[in-house]
Amino acid sequence: MSKVEISRPTGTDGKGILGSDNVTSINDLEKIALNNLDKDKLNDLAECLFVLNNRKYGPIPGAYMVMCTKPGKEWCVAQLNADRAKPFILYEDKVFPSIETAQKEAERIKKERGESAPRRCT
Repeated sequence: MSKVEISRPTGTDGKGILGSDNVTSINDLEKIALNNLDKDKLNDLAECLFVLNNRKYGPIPGAYMVMCTKPGKEWCVAQLNADRAKPFILYEDKVFPSIETAQKEAERIKKERGESAPRRCT
């Protein structure tokens, strides 16, 4: 199995910017959600998620959330992801008309996969 190459943005040598796999594509919901977000704040979030994921890149097991994709109308199940370019993975096939339904689905996925809330190992 080949290892995914983690890269840093061009011109950031020596700066504290978390890398990205630059391979995982961004779906339509994620493009909308990430559209006008501050890149520096996304990097800060990614650093926290990287530590929460025991200094590993990628999806964080057990770290599911619900994101409102259309205010008051649509909620989507997502998973936190330790990657600067994509700090969350929105599941396009897990979109619901109520927040309660989306939360139940997030819990169901977590239970089905046998994952627990993330804990940092020391």
